Amino acid sequence: MANEKLIELAKLRIRKKHADALDEDVSQLADFAIADLKRIGVSESHLSDITDPILREAVITYVNANYGENPERERLMSCYNMLLVKVKGGKYFE
Repeated sequence: MANEKLIELAKLRIRKKHADALDEDVSQLADFAIADLKRIGVSESHLSDITDPILREAVITYVNANYGENPERERLMSCYNMLLVKVKGGKYFE
């Protein structure tokens, strides 16, 4: 589950300023990105409190790509996939 700091950073990226029912959507998207990182083998120790900049950016980019009707979705998902490639080549599987 995404921590509050990560949710706040994601909301900042999508320029969501006010709390409302759509906050749950942001949380669900962040949780999905974290589950996707687990799926590719990132260890739980790296996901328990996401402070690593590459992992954090992957989650935030995924939220940005999939929140609302984003005309940049395809480009952002390409960025997300590139971040996953960087993660796969990193130290995250310990």
